[in-house]
Amino acid sequence: MASTYNHPIPRRFNVFLSFNEPDVLLYKPLSNLRRQLNDLEYLLPQRLTGGDVIRYLNFRDHTFKISIRKSRISMVVLSKDYASSSQCLDELLEILRCKEEIGQIVMIIFYGVDPADVRKQSGDFGIAFTETCAGKTKEKKEKWSQALTDAANIPEQHFLDRDKKEDLIKLIAREVSDKLHDVEDMMVGMKAHLQNMLHLLHYKNDDEATIVGICGPAGIGKTTIAIALYRRLSSSFQHSCFLRDVSKRDDRVLSEDQRKMRLKGQIISVSDRNDKNYKTSLLLKPKEWLYKKKVLIILDDVDDPKQLEALANEAWFGPGSRIVVTTQNQELLQQHGIGNIYHVGIPSDGEALNIFCRNAFGESSPQNGFQKLAESVIELCRKLPRSLSVVGSFLRGRKEDEWNKVMRILKANHDHRNIEEVLRIQQESWSSKKSKNRWCTTRLGFLVIINLVLEIASAVADQLSSIRRPYFAIISLLISILTVVLSMVDLRYKIRAHKARFRCKWPIPWFYYPSRDYKKIFGNFTDTVLLFCVIGQLLVSTITCISIHRGQEGPIKVSLWPLFFAIGMVISKFVENQANFKDTLPITKMQ
Repeated sequence: MASTYNHPIPRRFNVFLSFNEPDVLLYKPLSNLRRQLNDLEYLLPQRLTGGDVIRYLNFRDHTFKISIRKSRISMVVLSKDYASSSQCLDELLEILRCKEEIGQIVMIIFYGVDPADVRKQSGDFGIAFTETCAGKTKEKKEKWSQALTDAANIPEQHFLDRDKKEDLIKLIAREVSDKLHDVEDMMVGMKAHLQNMLHLLHYKNDDEATIVGICGPAGIGKTTIAIALYRRLSSSFQHSCFLRDVSKRDDRVLSEDQRKMRLKGQIISVSDRNDKNYKTSLLLKPKEWLYKKKVLIILDDVDDPKQLEALANEAWFGPGSRIVVTTQNQELLQQHGIGNIYHVGIPSDGEALNIFCRNAFGESSPQNGFQKLAESVIELCRKLPRSLSVVGSFLRGRKEDEWNKVMRILKANHDHRNIEEVLRIQQESWSSKKSKNRWCTTRLGFLVIINLVLEIASAVADQLSSIRRPYFAIISLLISILTVVLSMVDLRYKIRAHKARFRCKWPIPWFYYPSRDYKKIFGNFTDTVLLFCVIGQLLVSTITCISIHRGQEGPIKVSLWPLFFAIGMVISKFVENQANFKDTLPITKMQ
């Protein structure tokens, strides 16, 4: 079923803010965010003036769906308690539906919650979600679950930290203002595209219905132009309807009257439902009803002539009606007798750079050090606006090495039609690895603290050990053995995580990173220091224990020896950069 959007009344709201009201932790930051949104006309007078002040509305009644659809941007604040509200989850469903159907901009803000917990509904967030789902249908649970997963994978993400929330709130407010340009700024050159389309549509001529085609390769911006045109013109028509992904529909098996009836149902606006003549209009025959109406219909992604026959017939509609068809196949339009065809061309080098940079950097030119990388990405995207926008948004705020990984993905995938899905999978994999690495860092830090405590205990036991108190020497030896065991567990975990292999290379048999010749020794300075620390401590404790057992004092006074080892181990652990836990992006082939 194609996505359908009925536009009943012009947009009135710029930002729809979705959050869980009872969440008291959000009160102060959201109040600051609202204040920043209201003050944007003063912060950025060159962008917003007069009546363009951002208005934020968050209705908690039956009209919230209308409010979302009338908004240009939806901002979702995901906190630990967000999933405890079924109203919030329903709002999220509608927000994602608008994102899919009409290209609404969606911004995600994580506040005190891990994206992985939102994506998988785990942790405290998962507990709240489970409680909300109690008593709900299986279908409802699955829809909410999928919506949360999709929201966590949206590239436009911000993390509201309690310590730096003021700076981030200002940044978010500025990004909102940047996104609230006129719809012509949705794509570089959009103003020219719209002017050409208005000329072909004979917009001011209300004598007859007109049909116009938009033709071009996948990813060139046909749908974006259609959305911009729809938003520009829809309020001037009695009824308007945007049918997305028409190629996935199957109206060919229906009769002409059935197709008209279905189309009639789709273009009846919400405003008609509140009209006293609504019931009367339903009783009219499809042909009689459609012929009396001035309508705007957008048919997106048509790939079969029979689809045009089923949905696009100028004779069905009243004078002044306009039908716009987007397709990759020019012959399809010509077969249907559509002479007014707008061909969307490949952007110039400058336009392509502008499109990419506005998504990747928030400005029209690359940041310092990213010029060559930006040019390489544009070349790999073949200057297709959709690919440039998707990849640019994905790379925004990322480091140079991450850019190189994404470029390898683009080189391995020549078909960019599913680029969003590929990057979504990579983002999920990346987030999972980052979450795992955070856990690993915490685990290693915990292990360092345990080893430090054990080293100090061993030093104290060594100091207290003597012929009269041999049990302290035994305690020191046992602690040394435990330290060795913990170090071996840590080393084994690292070896498995990095898939290192044991090889008899060079003078010393050791573990090596899995490369072609296995010449790179596994581990780093930290691992070496830790290994020698625990082995040295074990040797010293063993010698001391044996000497005392024979009735002799230890041959070497080593009471501070383990402590020196512990200090060296801690310094090496926390000073050295944990390079062995860098993220990697696997190369995924497009289907």
